[in-house]
Amino acid sequence: MQKNILRRGFRLFALMAFIAVLAACGRDDLKKGTTDAVAVPKQYDLTVLADKDGQFELQGATLTAEDLRGHIRYRNDTSQPVHSILLKHGEKQKVTNQHVAGMAGIARDLKVEAFVEDNDGKLKVIQLADDAK
Repeated sequence: MQKNILRRGFRLFALMAFIAVLAACGRDDLKKGTTDAVAVPKQYDLTVLADKDGQFELQGATLTAEDLRGHIRYRNDTSQPVHSILLKHGEKQKVTNQHVAGMAGIARDLKVEAFVEDNDGKLKVIQLADDAK
């Protein structure tokens, strides 16, 4: 009986150590998809905030990446074109990899320039897969 308790304890410890290592490795993933912003526009056509579960907040409304993409298409169709987007941390939510990935997809599909103000307050350009060569 004692061996089973020791085995379970060791397995639990090994699992916790593995999770801690993964968490430490994932800390800089946000920086991999972005580069420091050199040419920054004086103002952005659209500013969105990070919201929970990888969603975005725009003028008080919570939007999924697909909803935000539809809003940008609507603005482009109604002669209010969006050329640059700024993603900032929300009131209660930091910018995560999920936010950056969603914004990168929007920027790639709609041919807009996307910027992110990371959790350290530094302005970065979201790199698209085509730009990363």
